Amino acid sequence: MRVAIEAIGVNRADILLRTGAYHGAQPPARPGLEAAGVVVESRAARLPVGSRVVIFGHRKGLYVTEAVVHEDEVALLPEVVTTTTAAALPVNWLTAWYCLHRLIRLRPDDTLLIPAAASGVGTAAIQIARHVGAAVIAAASSAEKLAFAARLGANILVNYAEINLLEALRDITENKGVTAFLDTVGGQTFADGLKALAPFGRVAALANVTLEPSLINVRDFYPKNAHIYGFQLGNLMAAGRYPEARTDLEDILAQVANGAFQVPIAATFPLAAAAAAHERLESRTVMGKLLLVAPPQT
Repeated sequence: MRVAIEAIGVNRADILLRTGAYHGAQPPARPGLEAAGVVVESRAARLPVGSRVVIFGHRKGLYVTEAVVHEDEVALLPEVVTTTTAAALPVNWLTAWYCLHRLIRLRPDDTLLIPAAASGVGTAAIQIARHVGAAVIAAASSAEKLAFAARLGANILVNYAEINLLEALRDITENKGVTAFLDTVGGQTFADGLKALAPFGRVAALANVTLEPSLINVRDFYPKNAHIYGFQLGNLMAAGRYPEARTDLEDILAQVANGAFQVPIAATFPLAAAAAAHERLESRTVMGKLLLVAPPQT
């Protein structure tokens, strides 16, 4: 099917691809892992021309005004969800949802640690965890970012630019440790999170934005009977796991539609100003999601 693109999500992976540091592809591949728009040509009965859809999966190259995609790679939008909002969901929200529900299996009695809490995945994970009923420890590098996380529902805040994260976690949990940890950072943060993990704790590691090695001691997790899961959305899709991912994305869309979840949009840029959007994301000042807006079809 052919989709006229209206909005495109901007992600850290796009920057890594542009700079040659992305593990999944190398330049001259075009960036763009998620987008939303309107179907303009289709043979799929469930997705007739005029349908508003969001594109998800392992496809790259969505910094475009029009895309040809398989029907497995799209989900239909509820009437009240805009394409701008929908374009912010597949990478960050689907990742957070899959990790928390399918891997960690978050429970109401859990205490979840979320580093980089003001990021796209972080803001999604805070809301998903609070919807479950779990306590959320939001860690970030500024008071402004922590205030933002608090508005989204985080109930325990740690400024790791001012205090040692590991020491703070020991104090907060009274040395009991966190029962769940969503690692969106990698490097030393991953190592510290393992040290702070409670017995039978669960970890989902989904990124290494530091591009630094994680130097860990196996004694920090195996005596605790910990479960450590790795997650990469593109590889999940490449393995053909579209049906379960679409089910999760449809659940997220339903919650957005009924007002249970907010999708914070930090800024939008014209598609032609993608370089400026990348500069903004690289500044590490972004709270929420950056989007590109494609010009209207003529």
